[in-house]
Amino acid sequence: MNSLGKRAFSPLSLAFCIAILSGCSSPPPPPPPLPPVERHCEKIDSTDVLGEPRAETGQVTRMTTTTRCITQ
Repeated sequence: MNSLGKRAFSPLSLAFCIAILSGCSSPPPPPPPLPPVERHCEKIDSTDVLGEPRAETGQVTRMTTTTRCITQ
């Protein structure tokens, strides 16, 4: 005859106890926060000469400003 101790700790009951205890464990920690977003902007000025130079007013020019931003 099997004793009470052998029946209480059979492999099936041991696996059942481990499954119950593992369900009581704490949830995993939250993921770390994302790093702050960095934005770098670059301003580019350029001057273009349009057409022929004029004697009374000088050259016709066009000023162009370009801004380029990069988000990392």
